[in-house]
Amino acid sequence: MSPRRTWRPLLAAVVAAALSLVGGGATPATAAVPQPVYAPPGGVADPGVVQHDGNFFVFATGSRAPAYRGDTASGPWVDLGAVLRTLPGWAASGAVWAPDAVRTPAGWVLYYSAPAKDLDGQRCIGVARSTAIGGPYDPVGDTPLVCPGGAHGADDAVPGRPVSAAGVIDPAPFQDAEGRRFLLYKTQQTPSSIRMLRVDDAGTGWLGNPSGELVRSDGIIENPQLRQRGSTFVLFASRYGYDNCSYATVYLTSTDKWDFHGKAQNSLLTTAGTGICGPGGADVVPALVDDEQRIFLHGWVCGGTAPCRQQPDGSLPADARRALYAAVFRWDGATPRVGAFL
Repeated sequence: MSPRRTWRPLLAAVVAAALSLVGGGATPATAAVPQPVYAPPGGVADPGVVQHDGNFFVFATGSRAPAYRGDTASGPWVDLGAVLRTLPGWAASGAVWAPDAVRTPAGWVLYYSAPAKDLDGQRCIGVARSTAIGGPYDPVGDTPLVCPGGAHGADDAVPGRPVSAAGVIDPAPFQDAEGRRFLLYKTQQTPSSIRMLRVDDAGTGWLGNPSGELVRSDGIIENPQLRQRGSTFVLFASRYGYDNCSYATVYLTSTDKWDFHGKAQNSLLTTAGTGICGPGGADVVPALVDDEQRIFLHGWVCGGTAPCRQQPDGSLPADARRALYAAVFRWDGATPRVGAFL
């Protein structure tokens, strides 16, 4: 019998107690401030997480998509370096934001956003492919998958966008209960929106339909992740400014995966509820212990690994960087519950 199974009854009791305290998802104010599970000098931002073959893989914002591998959700972690081997011809630089990976019949597919040439710094979303989850990944085709107004030969003209010339970022794959594949993303600048498009089984091309707007905000809404719970769809997103402690994780529910307009934005992770400065960029993945799950997110740390405190002008100290946090996660029907932090 493995150590994980031996300790499972005790672990289950601890997790149940922690989750009973959490209630709607926020850590109680009396709980100890969580510590990061990984806080390298360069930081870990906007984690896209995949659990595969007994390991966790984190893809993060940075030059050509840095990635990390952890034996467990709390580590130890190994730096895999930049996994995007080369840049596509349309990219102005390798400053990649919020990459995320998924396995399809075509192999491992990496979605990423990068500044596009001749778009004044605005970003497009590209696709890369690899035979191994840890890369290296090579760009697919000569054009991005999504670009403002269909620039650089992208298929989606994105009608009805809140800011027509703004870029597109934060790609996130989703597969529904029928096995159909989709890609969510955010339109940049404010007002902002979350959109979704249908992709083929390989995950690398369109099926011909235009993208649809899931939700729009006068302020910032970004970092989408979509999950299906029976007939209910749960949309996770980050709200407010990423560069301060107001950043937070919310969730919305709907019986129509294409329409979350007017739905309540329920708080899941906030600075006040967790003690973490700006808990955002959340991603939910299966755990390594039976049917449990884990939620990964980033938060700002300063002076080592202590949560940052905003300065009087609302900014963060000069040594601020984002670190990786992880917590126990479960579903209460279609309601997400965050338990003990690891």
